[in-house]
Amino acid sequence: MRRAARIGFLLLASTALCLAESGEDAYRALGLKPKQVLAGTVLNSRVTTSSEKQVVCVATYFTGKKGKSEAVNIKLGVFNRSADRLVPVYQRDFGAERGADLDRGNLELLDLDGDGINEIIVTYDSYEDPLIDQKLAEVILYGESGFRTAWSGPMHYDATKSARNVPRERRDRFMREIDLAATLKTRGVTLFLSKKVIAIAGERLPEPKIVQETFPLRPAPEHW
Repeated sequence: MRRAARIGFLLLASTALCLAESGEDAYRALGLKPKQVLAGTVLNSRVTTSSEKQVVCVATYFTGKKGKSEAVNIKLGVFNRSADRLVPVYQRDFGAERGADLDRGNLELLDLDGDGINEIIVTYDSYEDPLIDQKLAEVILYGESGFRTAWSGPMHYDATKSARNVPRERRDRFMREIDLAATLKTRGVTLFLSKKVIAIAGERLPEPKIVQETFPLRPAPEHW
């Protein structure tokens, strides 16, 4: 199975993060048995406007289903602690949403606007086309109406081997990383991505090309 490395910025946010006391509690709160979980990340951090930290969990797990595209799934959960219970605040089932073969879910928490509240970044491998190697991402923000996905797209994409199913103009290969410093300069209004392009339309470039991309995340603050 293909393995893709995702270099995150957890070191920059480490002062706000710590591992949750019990990953098993978070897995059970997602409706999973701990023995189902192949890999998971459980973090304690503020991801809402509450003064208390939340428990944020991403789990990659066996579903028990026999179909290849359904055997592994990925879930995200955000929970508040209430005594000895985890109370759900926000949950996602990426396999159910995409109806695709997913694997290797990963969780990062980054403060993209400098307000002391971390945004949620989930990445996972997608095998919708077995000849396309791609790691998809979602940047999830908390606002007045709750959580929402502010941006989604591939962080790693290689369609150079998929000559039959992908039009030539889309047979690209590239990798993206979040430019945290540039994003912070906009107070999280604009997401900056550094895109390393290796191939275009199936043709490998003589040298990789670095492109800076921008995407809107949220409206600009009043009196900014």
